[in-house]
This record gives sequence, C-alpha cells and structure tokens, in this order.
Amino acid sequence: MASEMLKQKIHDILKAGSFPDPDYFVDVFDDGDEHIRILVISRKFDIHEYKRSEREDRVWEDIVQVLSEDELERISRIVAINPEEIKIYT
Repeated sequence: MASEMLKQKIHDILKAGSFPDPDYFVDVFDDGDEHIRILVISRKFDIHEYKRSEREDRVWEDIVQVLSEDELERISRIVAINPEEIKIYT
C-alpha cells in the first residue's frame, strides 16, 4: 500500500496549484501495489483544446516542482479528464 502521507501531499499540491476550485475533483489512490494513481476531473481540460497527453502534462507540472525523484517514481498513472467525457461513457 502506498504511503498515506505521500498521497495526501500530492492531493494538497494539486489543490493548492492548478486545481484549487472546489468543483475540480482530485483523487489520489493506490493502484493495488506500491504505486499511486491520480485522477483529476476538471472543466479546465477542454476536450476540443487539449490532447490527453497535454492534460496529463498539466498535472505533472505541479507535482514535479515539489516531489523528489523517488516520490515521482511511485506514480504509475495520471488520468485527467473533463466531466463531459464521463457523460460519453455512462
């Protein structure tokens, strides 16, 4: 199980950085191993303006400034989506 302190640290970095709006959903969770996954749901990620990789890069921009190399290696996946994308799949 990933460190609760590290998960909270990542969550706090994202909420204090690019995703402070209470309408933005940020979840940091275990991937079932020692790694961490990050989910960000935000209207900032306009599906017509940003490619998926560009959205993930926006999330990385905040965390690489604060986390150590060892901490960054614990992140196994970032999913950054617009709420409209959820409607497509449901």
